[in-house]
Amino acid sequence: MEMTKISRITIVHSVSRKFENALEICQKTCHDCSVEVLDVFSVAEDNLAKKIDRNSQLILVIGGDGTIISTIRKLLTLETPFLGINIGKLGFLTDINLDSISDEIPKIFNGEYVGEKRPLLEVSLSTNDKKIAVNEVVFHSGKVAQMMSFSIYLGNKLVSNHKSDGVIVSSATGSTGYCFSGGGPIIHPTLPVFAIMPMFSQSASSNPMIVPSDEELSIKLASKNNASIVIDGYTDDEIEENLEIIISQQDLSYELIHPLNYDYFEACRTKLSWGNPLVNIHD
Repeated sequence: MEMTKISRITIVHSVSRKFENALEICQKTCHDCSVEVLDVFSVAEDNLAKKIDRNSQLILVIGGDGTIISTIRKLLTLETPFLGINIGKLGFLTDINLDSISDEIPKIFNGEYVGEKRPLLEVSLSTNDKKIAVNEVVFHSGKVAQMMSFSIYLGNKLVSNHKSDGVIVSSATGSTGYCFSGGGPIIHPTLPVFAIMPMFSQSASSNPMIVPSDEELSIKLASKNNASIVIDGYTDDEIEENLEIIISQQDLSYELIHPLNYDYFEACRTKLSWGNPLVNIHD
């Protein structure tokens, strides 16, 4: 399928990393390709969504995974695709490295790219407060080495009861993040699923579980328990006893743009050393 050529972009950059060199290269590349840079913003800019020019065809994000996650959450309503320039460490969501900007960006501007829709998580509290998660929701006791009791439901069916330090509920994209660090599975990022990862459970069998996201997932805190939730590592809200967290996907999604040579499995091998044996099996 022929993709749309890109002539107008907005650049959003990190505030915690040295972005200046990457920004200069991106701006020069845009100039050489006759692509208009409508605006340049820090990801920490207040009311960022209201300041973005609606004529922008692409949000070019300079930073690491944290920068692009924050940008997606802030600009989701624009329905504009995102492309990441990696100046961080891991860079699962930021495909293009600093030394390949001048080679890869012109191809993308010329329509030589692939678009990929990825599902998000919508997190609703019993107080009707709603938030968006790109990677995961972490539901925890709020204190070190303190367990709490809660139940997990999919639709109206009980999945499990837990006494543990908490649980990670991850999107497919988030499976290579905190959930992976806890021993969770790697999930292809386009799949509409929830990954459930209990944390230090008081049970002999609390393995990770993957469930379809066509129904809501709810977490119900037992009485005489308090908890906290952390969304994508950014927000920490207190949850009182008997309150319920509802996590859904519905039709929420965002679009990433990748170079034509993008390979998710290659990223898993190189960034996570996944599937790399200790010896060369081809010798």
